[in-house]
Amino acid sequence: MGKDKNKQLRQLLAFVKDLYDNPDNKEFAAGIQELVLEDIKHIQDYKDKDVWTQQISEIYELCLKKNLREQAEDLYKDFPMTDIAPDLVKLYVSMEDARRANDFDEFGFFLYQQIELIVNTLCKDPQIISFYDGIRNLPPVIRYDAKAKANVRSTDKYHNTVEDYLLQQKDKETGQILVNKGKDIGQLTATEKNRIIIYSLCFDAEVESYPRDQKTILPAFQTLRAIYCVRCNNAHSGMSPTENQVALYEELLADKTQNYLRFIGFLLSFINGISRNYPLPQPLKDLAGLE
Repeated sequence: MGKDKNKQLRQLLAFVKDLYDNPDNKEFAAGIQELVLEDIKHIQDYKDKDVWTQQISEIYELCLKKNLREQAEDLYKDFPMTDIAPDLVKLYVSMEDARRANDFDEFGFFLYQQIELIVNTLCKDPQIISFYDGIRNLPPVIRYDAKAKANVRSTDKYHNTVEDYLLQQKDKETGQILVNKGKDIGQLTATEKNRIIIYSLCFDAEVESYPRDQKTILPAFQTLRAIYCVRCNNAHSGMSPTENQVALYEELLADKTQNYLRFIGFLLSFINGISRNYPLPQPLKDLAGLE
């Protein structure tokens, strides 16, 4: 019975809201305001007023939650990784709840959780593992042929390539750049895995040699780094941010409103890239020498 009542109240509230928001119904809106204000004036018992206000707030919150969930389900309705889609929907709702509360740390944390869940699931897929093994042994990229829309590769293994960059990390003691082409996918760091998936599935493994490509993959990596930085600043992550991350976090916080939009834009682009290229299309299979 209680569920039916809540449902009826939500439907009534939605109907009244539609009428209230319509610019052609100014008189109706004014009448609603007058009635509500008059009722509040006549409530003598403060407890009754408090209960009435709480009930309205609960209905409003139910409507918001319902709308957020519908948005999340719509976003992930065609996502190919159906096994994790329900978990991604929950994380998206938590992310938007945090944004509504203007909690930047929680927002970044739940956004990164979606990326992390997708990437970790992909990196356990036998097809993605085989694809990674194929591209890490490719001849290096020397240039991008815009007319052919394809990378031109060399037999010179010492060229700096996109694939090399994706697997680079600095030796902590010497500062020397190490290329981790010998590492299995399970041995890669979270950052390396993220970059491999973005490069392969979001950019079709056809990006001009780093660092000349300043307009596509580099901004994507920079945005991902920013999201990871906010994630690390969140208490739930269990990680202490580095000095560089603290400095970056302060920069991001200073322009928080723009970064909310920037991060959501990245998430949408990431989801679309995965949806477009997973399971792997034939051109990517051919690139990695897969059947």
